[in-house]
Amino acid sequence: MERRDFITALGAAAGLASMAAVRAQAAEHDHGHDHGYDHGAAGGHPEPATPFAALKEASAHCVSTGNDCLNHCFAMLAMKDTSMTACMRATYDLVHACAALETLAAVNSPHTRAMARAVAEVCAACETECAKFPDIAACRACRDSCLTCAAECRKTAA
Repeated sequence: MERRDFITALGAAAGLASMAAVRAQAAEHDHGHDHGYDHGAAGGHPEPATPFAALKEASAHCVSTGNDCLNHCFAMLAMKDTSMTACMRATYDLVHACAALETLAAVNSPHTRAMARAVAEVCAACETECAKFPDIAACRACRDSCLTCAAECRKTAA
């Protein structure tokens, strides 16, 4: 082993040992307060309550169904079928807008309400495009998710 490799390995080992010591110390430390979280009967660390929980859930579902719809659109495009190009563009926007909204909602960002107003429009545009393909399950699921998310966005933005 070369000297440089030895020093790198030694540094990594020291770092790991340091992290383990800090974790062990933190696990033993009972500091008498709860950081504002309800630790529950089991003493675990559940997620803190958020006023945007429903919005976070709706936007996460939109990301999931949107990705399924995008996958179908890409498959069609791979077969040289461009009939779903507008759907693909709208769904691409949806997935990224909803992912950003989900993140803002998860951390109770003060910008969540403003983003929800914009995402409601993105959801409406995607719903319009997906509605053009009622026989495709991925598009139907995305459309339904868009309707739910748009409604939640409007409720939050109000």
